[in-house]
Amino acid sequence: MNIKRITAIVPIEMLQPLENYMRACGVPGVTVETVRGYGEHPNYFRKDLMKNNAKLVLYTVEDKVDEIVDAMAACARECGIETGIVAVDSVDRLLHLGDGSHVPPAFLHE
Repeated sequence: MNIKRITAIVPIEMLQPLENYMRACGVPGVTVETVRGYGEHPNYFRKDLMKNNAKLVLYTVEDKVDEIVDAMAACARECGIETGIVAVDSVDRLLHLGDGSHVPPAFLHE
């Protein structure tokens, strides 16, 4: 079974609703960090055009990618959010750091 990494850059105000959507999809965990950048909707009221956003990263099995990405899009629509991006990458290996064992696909969903 193929493992995928989904990375989303979204407005910070979308985080709480997005967490609820991810839990509803059975995603057992995500990593979130604050990032700065500019793009489609730069902040013209700032000298540097930068805006704070959230970067969300999660790992899943290939069969769940469409469900998760569709849930992210539904969340954005519900929140009235028109910005943000999602990328899906293939993962060659996903290992536990403690013992070096492979993370089983069943671990990636509740």
